[in-house]
Amino acid sequence: MPEWTDDLTIPLPPGRTVAELVDLVLRETLLGTSGDELDQQLVTEFGLSHEDAELARDRSLGGLVRAATGNSRNQPDRGKDPMAWESFERGRRDPSLVARIYPRLG
Repeated sequence: MPEWTDDLTIPLPPGRTVAELVDLVLRETLLGTSGDELDQQLVTEFGLSHEDAELARDRSLGGLVRAATGNSRNQPDRGKDPMAWESFERGRRDPSLVARIYPRLG
């Protein structure tokens, strides 16, 4: 059973940031990296468990989906869902990011 917190945060190694994690997820998704390969990169580069890597990918991409709505009420809570918040903000600032990852939503 995954040990995710109720607030959708995961522990990151010292010196690593949510922004760096989201950078990796978005960059590799744009390159067409498979979910399994991306999860393995998160395990290797951030020392995450496989379950946390899946959560990180899901929340990072989920924030973009929320940004695609154009509704600021869909903004995730920064403290409770920091990966989704980070990617939501990026998608809000750059709608082309949403369109490149999710063409049908852009």
